[in-house]
Amino acid sequence: MIHPEASSNTGIMTISHEPFVFHCNHYNRFLQLVIEDCHYIDREPILVKSATEVSFRQLQAAFREHPEWSMADRLQYAEDLYRFCGFGDLPLGTLPHSAEPELVLIENHSHYGAALRLNYGKRRWPGEHFDLGYAIGAVSAIYGQSYGGKIDRDALSMGQVSTRFHLHLRNDGDPFPLDIPEIPQATLPQGADQVPPRHIGLHIDENTIMAAVGTLPLTGDADGLIPAFGVFLTRHYADYYNLVSFRFERALQEALNTHRYLGEMLWYEYPALFYYKEKFQHLQGQELARTLLIEAGHICGFNTMGGIMRSDPWYQLIVPQLQCREDWLSGIIACINALGWGVWRIQEIIPNERLVLRAWYPYESLGHLRAYGNADHPIDYLMTGIGSSLMNLLYTADITARPDLTLEFYYQVNRSKAGFWARQTRCVAMGDPYSEIVVERNIL
Repeated sequence: MIHPEASSNTGIMTISHEPFVFHCNHYNRFLQLVIEDCHYIDREPILVKSATEVSFRQLQAAFREHPEWSMADRLQYAEDLYRFCGFGDLPLGTLPHSAEPELVLIENHSHYGAALRLNYGKRRWPGEHFDLGYAIGAVSAIYGQSYGGKIDRDALSMGQVSTRFHLHLRNDGDPFPLDIPEIPQATLPQGADQVPPRHIGLHIDENTIMAAVGTLPLTGDADGLIPAFGVFLTRHYADYYNLVSFRFERALQEALNTHRYLGEMLWYEYPALFYYKEKFQHLQGQELARTLLIEAGHICGFNTMGGIMRSDPWYQLIVPQLQCREDWLSGIIACINALGWGVWRIQEIIPNERLVLRAWYPYESLGHLRAYGNADHPIDYLMTGIGSSLMNLLYTADITARPDLTLEFYYQVNRSKAGFWARQTRCVAMGDPYSEIVVERNIL
């Protein structure tokens, strides 16, 4: 019933025309903490509302594609999709076949609930915001009525055995999410649809690698989770990440405008920034905040890309094609091009010194164009963070030796004063035909 469509020409993966991308529990966890850890912004509209929007939009499109589906079919599809994507086991199929004022869902396994347990110390509030947003979007699309909801304090993310969601029909006159429009199309800059052929690592069979990644069983198991490459993956809504990131930027800018000394206090709001204080001491306010979104990309690159390069499929399929250390970059870029992130190309590689990456149809830029139009600054944060981590993995961590990717090792590799850092020099959302990052040592 669930049939993702992937285009090798654009690197875009969709379900019912909604773009999806693969990401891991470490990235999902850290990105959520970026929003949660600033006490001067309201996390609920960013995390829950974004999840509600994308799930409602996609499910409504699926229901339009299948007008023959009964209410039971719709409920089961929403549950199956949630499991398929690795989000958990939200039992939507057990709900009544007509709208009721109050609904209760109990989830026994949750990607976010488990990911947030990786934090040090105990959480102060439940963290299954995406799960709640998906549930609200799903029942609103299924029943055609506007719902709201909340999470019980006893939740998986709080160390309990399950998470309970209470959903209710809204009576405040707010039509959300029923007023969410269909997904808009991004207007590409001139030349942005012209993807050039590869010119580096041509002996590596990218098409075969991409096809092999596409055949891996990267779908939810009996618990609705996707354990793979030493992490837990999700096939996630691309625009969930985009809306969360860009709304965080805007909310933080408003907070900075309102609270005079917040720019200086961000060091204490975010442990990651405090750790980087010596390196980032020349940055202030909004620019400083953007490093948090890039740091999420660092974490994704280290754990997901590093996990792939340590995996048995990597050694079975890709390592036999590699002729030198730099070929590891060509191999992992081939894998990335199967994740829904767009089409990436290595433009230049100077061993242990410099990497230039370009991307056509990068999902962050496309998401910004859909939601906000043109950007006035580079916004491909994930790509920027990934580029840094790839060079650090290859030349600092020596991923070719298959090291254990522990948190302590991450600090050693990615937070080294002599480590690689990336800066974005071209951006599709700013009108360029492709997005580009340059990765070098100590360039921040």
